[in-house]
Amino acid sequence: MYVCICHALNDKQVTKALENGARTPASVFRHYERQVQCGKCVPMMREMAQSHCANQCQACPSHAATQQPALLPEPANAESFPYGVAAE
Repeated sequence: MYVCICHALNDKQVTKALENGARTPASVFRHYERQVQCGKCVPMMREMAQSHCANQCQACPSHAATQQPALLPEPANAESFPYGVAAE
């Protein structure tokens, strides 16, 4: 199933990025050297990342938030959009 139509990223590719350390939609895009386009895929990617994180690792931001304050990640496309990005 396609998750991101703009970049033709399917669920298997998103899962592979998550398995390789991506933890946010923005980091999935960085994994494939892409930038967020329309943003319609961000909620689905966020759900996939949260599900993967809950089932796979203890180092994810969702687990670390209960132990120590999480640092904000670098926006995926800060140079393109000076106002920030909602994919983090």
